[in-house]
Amino acid sequence: MRTLTHDEARARAQEHIERAVAALPVQPTLTVQRDDALECDDPKDRGPRGRYEVGKTYWLDDLPGDRNAEIVDVLVEHWTSHDFRVLADHRAADDRFVSVQHTGDAFRMSVTQSIEGDLSLGASSPCIWLDGGTDD
Repeated sequence: MRTLTHDEARARAQEHIERAVAALPVQPTLTVQRDDALECDDPKDRGPRGRYEVGKTYWLDDLPGDRNAEIVDVLVEHWTSHDFRVLADHRAADDRFVSVQHTGDAFRMSVTQSIEGDLSLGASSPCIWLDGGTDD
């Protein structure tokens, strides 16, 4: 089966991020934290090595820190109503973290609160061949 290419995976990650941000009650300024491709050294899908996980993460700047809990709750509600399943939910902690996976395309997303109280939002692809090759 053909995988997404690097460019297609980057675009899909960006689409997932934009849809999640659009669901927020206040619109943040997005500042790139990560935009890369990392080799899948230990593929979760037990597939062949040499594939990559393409990811994008943004800081959600210009949000009122006292609304972090509400913003994370809104993201979780958005995800669970749009075909994501929750993998980890640590909303009660001071260092909030929620991770989800889309049931259709297997992209993962997460929201993380740093020690300083800043939120970041990320999306990453399943393991892909950068040229969109096949696993067989």
